[in-house]
Amino acid sequence: MERKEFIVKCGQFCLGGILGGSLFTSCAGNYYAATTLENNLIRIKKTEFIEYKDGKPIPRNQILVRTEKLNFPICIYQLNENTYSALLMACTHNSCELNPSGDFLICPCHGSEFDKIGKVQNPPAEIDLKTFKTTFDHEFLYVHLS
Repeated sequence: MERKEFIVKCGQFCLGGILGGSLFTSCAGNYYAATTLENNLIRIKKTEFIEYKDGKPIPRNQILVRTEKLNFPICIYQLNENTYSALLMACTHNSCELNPSGDFLICPCHGSEFDKIGKVQNPPAEIDLKTFKTTFDHEFLYVHLS
């Protein structure tokens, strides 16, 4: 094997390892919450934003919900105690399903990135994500689909 070919193969191997590792990391933390759908209103217990490890509560960065009314899931971020962001996980560039990765949603098709309020952070997408109105009471979060 020539030196140039060796360098190219090593680069491809390293890049593949990095991309593969980030894919597994981003998929591991996805949590789909239990929901109820009534009259275009998704109801989610606020406790879905807390997981317990060794009996200790740990806040979740985001939760995902699916409904038969939409072709894509919704990612819900708890921005603070009284503010939520509900985003349709459909890339506005080419309609690929987005992957949550920390405070970002990333498109696996072309690399577009959106922040946790749905604003484009990295092209090729140019349009922000579809958002949904959220309301809440002491026990539940409500995502308004219409």
